[in-house]
Amino acid sequence: MYYISYDIYNYNKKKTLNLGLDLKGGISMILDISEKDLLKKFTENSKNFFFLKALENADKKKKEDPNTDYLSSFIHFFNQEIQNKKLNLSLSSPILFGNKSNIENIDSNSSDFEIERFLRKKIESSIISIQNILRSRIDRFGIIQPNIQRIKNSNRILIELSGIKNIDRIKNILEKKAELHFLETYSFQEIISYFNTINKNKLYGKKHSEIKKSFIDLLNIPLIKSSNSVGLVHIKYKKIISDFLNSSEAINSLPYHLHNVKFLWGAKKLDNFFQLFAIKINDEEISSSLNGDMVTHAYKSFGPLNERSINIKMNQEGTKKWKIFTERNIGKSIAIVLDHLVYAVPVVQSVIPNGISQIYGHFSVQESNDLINVLNTGKLPTSVRIIQTNIIGPYLGNKSIQRGILSFFIALFFIFIWMFFYYSIPGLYADIVLFFNIIFIFGILISMNTVLTFPGIAGIILTLAMSMDANILIYEQIKENIKNKVNRLTISINNSYTLQGALSSIIDGQITTLLCGIILFYFGIGPIRGFASTLIIGIMVSMFTSICLGRLFLEWHLKKYKKISFQKKISIFVLNNIQNVKYDFLSKRKWSYIISCILIIASILSFFLKGFNMGLDFVGGRSYVILFDRKIIPEKISEILSKTFIENGNPSFPRVQTFGDENQLKIVTKYKVWEENNQTDEIILKKMFFALKTFFPINFESFKNIKKNKSLGILSIEKIGPVVAQDMSHKAFISIIISLIGIFTYIFIRFKKWQFGLGAIVSLIHDSIIVLGIFSFFHGKFPVLEIDQTFIAALLTIIGYSINDTVIVYDKIRKISKKTSFLMKETINQGICDSLTRTINTSLITLLVISIIFLFGGKILHSFMLALFIGISVGTYSSIFIAPSIIYDCFKRNIKK
Repeated sequence: MYYISYDIYNYNKKKTLNLGLDLKGGISMILDISEKDLLKKFTENSKNFFFLKALENADKKKKEDPNTDYLSSFIHFFNQEIQNKKLNLSLSSPILFGNKSNIENIDSNSSDFEIERFLRKKIESSIISIQNILRSRIDRFGIIQPNIQRIKNSNRILIELSGIKNIDRIKNILEKKAELHFLETYSFQEIISYFNTINKNKLYGKKHSEIKKSFIDLLNIPLIKSSNSVGLVHIKYKKIISDFLNSSEAINSLPYHLHNVKFLWGAKKLDNFFQLFAIKINDEEISSSLNGDMVTHAYKSFGPLNERSINIKMNQEGTKKWKIFTERNIGKSIAIVLDHLVYAVPVVQSVIPNGISQIYGHFSVQESNDLINVLNTGKLPTSVRIIQTNIIGPYLGNKSIQRGILSFFIALFFIFIWMFFYYSIPGLYADIVLFFNIIFIFGILISMNTVLTFPGIAGIILTLAMSMDANILIYEQIKENIKNKVNRLTISINNSYTLQGALSSIIDGQITTLLCGIILFYFGIGPIRGFASTLIIGIMVSMFTSICLGRLFLEWHLKKYKKISFQKKISIFVLNNIQNVKYDFLSKRKWSYIISCILIIASILSFFLKGFNMGLDFVGGRSYVILFDRKIIPEKISEILSKTFIENGNPSFPRVQTFGDENQLKIVTKYKVWEENNQTDEIILKKMFFALKTFFPINFESFKNIKKNKSLGILSIEKIGPVVAQDMSHKAFISIIISLIGIFTYIFIRFKKWQFGLGAIVSLIHDSIIVLGIFSFFHGKFPVLEIDQTFIAALLTIIGYSINDTVIVYDKIRKISKKTSFLMKETINQGICDSLTRTINTSLITLLVISIIFLFGGKILHSFMLALFIGISVGTYSSIFIAPSIIYDCFKRNIKK
């Protein structure tokens, strides 16, 4: 056991907790989407001379000025060339954009304006498609809460990722087009005569006289072990061979029977050598041939010698074509080509009627996973290229993070004091259990290589509150058993850890929240998944620590000291007052309904009349990269600019983070985000310059002008779209709806009455609307009330806390109802009263933690903590006054019927 533990320690000691973009920063990349390739695709790869010339000119203009409109430049040059040459050719020609694929939108009478509008629409939809595919690839890669934003009025996408250790790997995943084809091949015997002709006529030597080896020698033919390949070329000669085989001299020397040959390289490097393959490619048939569009699913399998292969399953059309294709090539080799690289060249042994194929190769685990990832997410409509990579600092700023950590430890200290004050020695054991809970959660996060983000911290806060709540439930049950004069203390404790004791309340509350977490993780994306992942881990850990470790400590204490007290004498008076409360809560339900209806109606009216203060995550903004002459603290710059960026009398805090070197900052602001014109851009630049003038010993013109090798001032300006796109908001909404349905179903099954499920769902919706309403109504006076990704995390935390609170009250009602034949007013009232000590205790502890973090955690945490404070207060109110009242009224109506 010692050696095993030592080995595990050695394996894990170098592992650290991966932090997200908001807590640590990461890598920032800008991807350029090829408009040239898109236009070629829209013309079905037209070879028209003037079309290609216009594309080359547009490329040239774009290089000279990155802000040039590529499409306008292309159309203008094309029309100019056609007019100069006096040719009868237009963009609507069948050999250009008036082809079969565009026939529904373009005909011979279409004007240039109509064609341009159509092309812009097609390019825009392609960019949105690329953005979605890239997001899907990144999600499958396992990165939590990436930042993927469209740079407005451009063909570029900004991607920010955290926890990346292998940059080349992620670049490969993002840039891979995933264009899959199944193609026929030429054998070595069919191609060797062509190579001999090249060698004999010394065509190769004319272009590369500096290389002493002949063309045949470079192919290393004696080393070829398979008749499928036609060459084995050393890595240093690979580019030279490629350039020559694609040259006009080599193409013109091709015999007629090889007119459709294309030479492609193998995907795998074999000891510094690459295999060369001769593939049959017919440009006219390639679009209708077997391709990646027909793939429905890719998955991994293992052979008899544990070698990895990738299985590809095709749709109905692909299955038919695959059958015909394999029937035609029995006994021949076929090439499986992905992004112009040959991954496998299997020999067809028989007809394959089921549409399943396999890619064999010496794949590592990483390579096979990445290949499956890109195949399952689909091919990109065009090629993308990473044009910029930078290391970025955390969104929240190092100082804010440090203050947040400090406030968290202060809050933990007060929890420990509270629990000891209220429960004496058992409270101390509850503190130790909470400490173990924190260690286990972070240990699992580290071992699973999970990335911790701010919403993830929200999930941890919720699970810690639920863990403490579980201990409170158990201790209250023990005290109730003692009060009811159960014979022995040991029996009182043991009974509390049974389903008839506190265990049913704990299990129901935790499983309901766990179910919510699983649904959110499965259907959610971005911050929702970050929250759900830590919530799931935390709930499982807290179930173990509160039920097993807590009991272990109590039993050990009893064994050693023979007695234990669950309350201090100082707290007896307060405790007895709460425990002895007999209040008719249901008699006040009409007042509760009136208050809640007023708040809900006011909230909904505020949604429509005042709207929300939407954060950068939802509206986007302007992004500036600025170079300073010294190391700069991002929080300081954010504070200075917030005093300058004032809208409707409220300061607008920009997001400021290091970008590359410590003297280079990226500033993103939503100030005047809805005003998109040059005049507004100039106003913002002037405000920024004069606010930061003490850092720049230069004039305004030098500050704002962007040029190469600039030593001070603005390096780049971009308008970026929202992080949370419409489709993400839609998916987030759907995931929350599904989780509510799941909660209703579980409560209905567990409590055997639909009224319980209805009461829980209504109270959750009630809490969410009121919190949103307060943020909407007061955002004009308090700019901190902003809707961003941290608010989403807060709202999910409120839902989790509220459902746990409600289910525990329900459990008390159910236990009392078992003593009577039906649910009555007194039963529900007694259930609320019996859970009141636990409800007040848990809520006060949670609100105390939130208040401390709000006071000491810095401005960056104010919005999050304020949302939690409001939500937990409203959630406590609804679990006492709303959910039980709905149960009572629904049952009363059924009895009347």
